[in-house]
Amino acid sequence: MNDELLFNAVLRPNLSLTKNGFIVVIGLMSILCVFGGGMFMLVGAWPVTGFLGLELVLLYVAFQLIRRSGFLTETVQLRRSSLTVSRCSPDGRRTAWHFQPYWLKVEFDPEAGHTSRIILTSKGNHVSLGSFLSPSERAQFANALTTALRRCASITPLPN
Repeated sequence: MNDELLFNAVLRPNLSLTKNGFIVVIGLMSILCVFGGGMFMLVGAWPVTGFLGLELVLLYVAFQLIRRSGFLTETVQLRRSSLTVSRCSPDGRRTAWHFQPYWLKVEFDPEAGHTSRIILTSKGNHVSLGSFLSPSERAQFANALTTALRRCASITPLPN
């Protein structure tokens, strides 16, 4: 039996700030903190300079944490005999789920808006996908996967 790849999707969080954008933001904030700190030192409020430096460090750490979360990936691969979901977390841990596509159900409520979830369910097992996607992206992915599963069921004989 031919086990060709019928559907393949890699889901990643959207990162709104590129590396160059990050450098520009941190550079501008550094200039503002140095200028502001200098002004506060001139008027005798020198402790404020330390807080501005702390603010800059916290901003840098926050941006690094956001950038790191962008390394999360979820891969969905559909073959005639199986659907595999692989999740690679930012720290490099990999988790995989395997489902028989004939029994798989895609649950998605587009009316839920930002709280909507894509849940794959089969024989008591379930996995949630694309929590980082926008509601419209979740809807597009759920529709594409449902279509691919229907196409797979139409060409795959009933499993034992």
